[in-house]
Amino acid sequence: MEILKELEENQIVLILMPGIEYNEISTDIAKQLSGKSVGYITLNKTFPAIRESFKKKGVDTTNFVFIDAISNTIKEVKDSDQCYFVSSPGALTELAIKISKLLKHSLEYIIFDSLTNLLVYQKKQPVSKFVLNTVVRVKVTKSRALLYAVKIGEQDALIQEASMFVDRVMDLGKTYSPR
Repeated sequence: MEILKELEENQIVLILMPGIEYNEISTDIAKQLSGKSVGYITLNKTFPAIRESFKKKGVDTTNFVFIDAISNTIKEVKDSDQCYFVSSPGALTELAIKISKLLKHSLEYIIFDSLTNLLVYQKKQPVSKFVLNTVVRVKVTKSRALLYAVKIGEQDALIQEASMFVDRVMDLGKTYSPR
């Protein structure tokens, strides 16, 4: 999988991945983007946990700026230079505001981890609208974006809608092999 090549040719790529390989794939992609300026929106792991996980795998997060929608569901945390915190993954308006702040950083890449997590907290209609608005906002920047989605049957409707908004869909299925 040559993700950087895909991002050279397409501004916004939706990556469909099986849940069983999710951590391996997302870490490999982050590793490919080491040293680049990256905005990483996490809806399933806390900022400290993801940063530690990346560090163990040799991912340089020096130029990463994070949005963490999980930590404040556990305990109250304030924004820092490297991370913006959202009260919950279901707080779509608050998340949109933090994404606007993130986009002001003139980042090379944005990773949205993951679209399908939003459906745990919100219904499909507001999530679809949120995804479309996010894609439109990224399109007016020079950033390249990766939107992750875990392939689970009940998420198919959202994945099909999101597919219409992006430039390319990569279905990694069970054929994943790093680089």
